[in-house]
Amino acid sequence: MFKFAYLIVIFATFNTSAKNNTCGSLESLSWLVGSWSSNNSKLEIKESWKKVSNKTFEGSGYTYSIKKSKKVSAETLRLIEMSGDVFYVAKVASNSLPIAFKLTSCTTETAIFENPKHDFPKKLTYQLKNENNITVAVTGEEGRGFSINFIREVKK
Repeated sequence: MFKFAYLIVIFATFNTSAKNNTCGSLESLSWLVGSWSSNNSKLEIKESWKKVSNKTFEGSGYTYSIKKSKKVSAETLRLIEMSGDVFYVAKVASNSLPIAFKLTSCTTETAIFENPKHDFPKKLTYQLKNENNITVAVTGEEGRGFSINFIREVKK
């Protein structure tokens, strides 16, 4: 469980000069809900989101190495709406505490989360390509990073 006091401190550290097109509601991000996967010859990457309430989505993600036949990373994710802002909170093994990113810009097909004070990544961009495809760009200094193309998993 995330420590509420820690989240308040993290949220208070964000620069308040967000772009004019900032979204303040999780409703605009409902297209993220579902299970997503990306596969190539080396890795299988999964990410899933579910709506817990009008103010919270819970998510999880992991990367599985095909060569090593094991999970090489995992993360617990949340989208939280608080006081007119939306935050993406990630708990990964390499950080002792969750890392928060503020939703700084969105459209009906894009969500950009930023934390300029974090080492890497500084920016997460979710782009809906169509109802069954999203791209997630993970970037740091000078736009360096990587992107992942996900396909929606169809329930059987």
